[in-house]
Amino acid sequence: MEGEARERDDVTHLRRQLGASILALLLCAVCSLLAAPMVFAAPAARVSDIRAWTNEIYTRVAIDTRDEVSWQANSVRADPARGLPPRIFIDIRGAGIRDDILRKPVEVRNGLLRQVRAGRFDHDTVRVVIDLERESDYHVFAMPNPFRIIVDIDGEGEIPVPPPPPAVAALDPAGPPGSASVDPPGAEASIPSPTRKHRVRVMIDPGHGGKDPGATGPTGLKEKDVVLEIGRLVREKLSRFGEYDVRMTRDEDVFIPLEERTAMANGARADLFVSLHINASRDRRAEGYSTYVLSRGASNREDLELAARENGVPLHKLQGVKFIIDDMFTGARKNESLRLAKTVNSAVVRRVSARYPGTQSLGLKQAPFYVLVGARMTAVLVEASFISNAREESRLRDPALLEGIADGVVEAVRYYGQNGILADSGH
Repeated sequence: MEGEARERDDVTHLRRQLGASILALLLCAVCSLLAAPMVFAAPAARVSDIRAWTNEIYTRVAIDTRDEVSWQANSVRADPARGLPPRIFIDIRGAGIRDDILRKPVEVRNGLLRQVRAGRFDHDTVRVVIDLERESDYHVFAMPNPFRIIVDIDGEGEIPVPPPPPAVAALDPAGPPGSASVDPPGAEASIPSPTRKHRVRVMIDPGHGGKDPGATGPTGLKEKDVVLEIGRLVREKLSRFGEYDVRMTRDEDVFIPLEERTAMANGARADLFVSLHINASRDRRAEGYSTYVLSRGASNREDLELAARENGVPLHKLQGVKFIIDDMFTGARKNESLRLAKTVNSAVVRRVSARYPGTQSLGLKQAPFYVLVGARMTAVLVEASFISNAREESRLRDPALLEGIADGVVEAVRYYGQNGILADSGH
């Protein structure tokens, strides 16, 4: 009995010692935590760059965050009593910002835009402020993958579009894809150009480039290379006619973000914007030529998938710009784009058919292409054949086919310009 009592006393003592040790360890841990400085996790997203393309009537500002963020845009009128200009500001929540952006505003001062500056509005919000020279309309929307917030500032209002002459009105934009239409005359037999206030400015946009190869054919032909060659041909051929001022968004194998391509056309005050692409499909038998205009939706899933691929985003991400397309793309501008798109597709298919009889026309189509969002001019996107089709990929290696595509674009642009649509649209 005495041994058992001593054993119980030893166990009780051991338990007390163990409890005291655990308590001491817990107290030390708490004291260490209290003594250590508080460390907060850095926000996953941050404002990594602010880019601007601007002239005295138009500005596009891109705010890069890479990761998706919550944001809200607003504006305030000028306050002359305090010496404050009209301002647009975008509050970006849950984001950090690069220190050098805080220290160095983007200075412009061109009659429309003074500067773009940024700061921490509170511990969880970065505020980007655009100081304007005068009150202006603006639109704000976001593009994903990588995430960036786009601000379009319109210092002049929508550029007016004169009513089309009867010859162009005959091109019925409401007809179904592939339906019959009035064909433009050949470039050689076209009517003399009317007197213009300025040369017709055409921005040719070869899609993709650099790190973005676009679609790739079964034997490795890359979309970015084909459309660059077509773009160079269009520029060379169209520049032979003195009434055209032809420019390109890229003339080499470089990557240009979609929002920058549109901004380049707007900044140049282009009359026409033609974006060149080659189609692709999971159906390796798919073939044919189509030309698109901007729309918030599409008539079928294949066109939506095409737009998603050209935009570089998953299909569900296309929903993000639907509302802004309706707001920005006016009826007059869309009607002109529909007319040009139908003319381009008809001319390209006819020219290519001379080399490859039976070339299929898929007609005029509509889809939400990011590269057309915010374009202030008549704008179309050409999808010239299917690089995913082995036969059409092989044809795309034929210089004569590329000549035919370029000749079709040139013919359509000249027909559009020579029929007086641009004669009175001086900027």
